[in-house]
Amino acid sequence: MANTIILTVIGSDRPGLVDDLATMVNKHGGNWLESRMTRLSSNFAGIVRVSVPEANHKALESDIQSLGCANCQLIIEQETKVGSDETLRELSLEIIGPDHPGIVQDISHALAEKKIGINEISTDCQDGAMSSERIFSAEINIAIPTSIPVDSIRDQLEELANQLFVDITMDDLKGTVTRI
Repeated sequence: MANTIILTVIGSDRPGLVDDLATMVNKHGGNWLESRMTRLSSNFAGIVRVSVPEANHKALESDIQSLGCANCQLIIEQETKVGSDETLRELSLEIIGPDHPGIVQDISHALAEKKIGINEISTDCQDGAMSSERIFSAEINIAIPTSIPVDSIRDQLEELANQLFVDITMDDLKGTVTRI
């Protein structure tokens, strides 16, 4: 019988880190199901969902503990199902505008108030091409219950865009793109 486990690795990045992790999973008969990994500055953060035969779980855990990355933190846990069984609709948001403190909090708070979960978020700040003004950008994948009309989300995002002086584009992942 296979167990599904979640591996979280955070530490100093080095070449071959993902390869070592994948090799260990494969060595113990595991199957790499899903992952999100990134390098930010000189640091690495990854979360991996793997299925591994129950008999090999402890050996895999032991091998992963010896992964060998500087300042590495490793969390290994059994997958648990959390949340409701309500059907969700995935939407993608692209946000761009002048940077200012609190913008991520403003956006995440507005979404949380509507009971909208963030599946993935990626943010960046860069100097503007035509000015020295810092420009904030974000790509956010959200999940909303199908019981919430997309129009109500669009209305709230329009209000938020006006408050924050940003442009928001919403894509319903079915090809419908709405510039807010």
